Amino acid sequence: MSTSTSSPSRKPRIFKVATDGKIYCNHDMVAICRVAGNRSTRPSHAFYGCPLWPSMDCKFFIWKEDVDAIFAGHEYRKVLELRNNALEIKIANLEVEKMMLEEENKNLKLKMAKSTFVSKKYYIICIVIVG
Repeated sequence: MSTSTSSPSRKPRIFKVATDGKIYCNHDMVAICRVAGNRSTRPSHAFYGCPLWPSMDCKFFIWKEDVDAIFAGHEYRKVLELRNNALEIKIANLEVEKMMLEEENKNLKLKMAKSTFVSKKYYIICIVIVG
């Protein structure tokens, strides 16, 4: 765990994380993972920052090890379990929807076959030779 997370004077960081684990900056864009340079207080350490840096930087910054420490906790396991349950429900719903669409497709094919059979018209071509 990072020594920076144990500091009592540090302000809590609020940031958005999608269910797929992507971290978002203050622009609601996926944050970029970069590595701190030699002039940093933590050279060679990874951090997340705004993808628009340096031109339109929203000043979003968080050390990767701080994020990893948050997600290593028990609460994140609960989030993953809930996400897994939600995905299982979504899969079941999609399977039901697939069955319904297959049935509808079958019915439409039957309806189309019946309408094609009924709507066929037969013509008799008469050729009259005058002469």
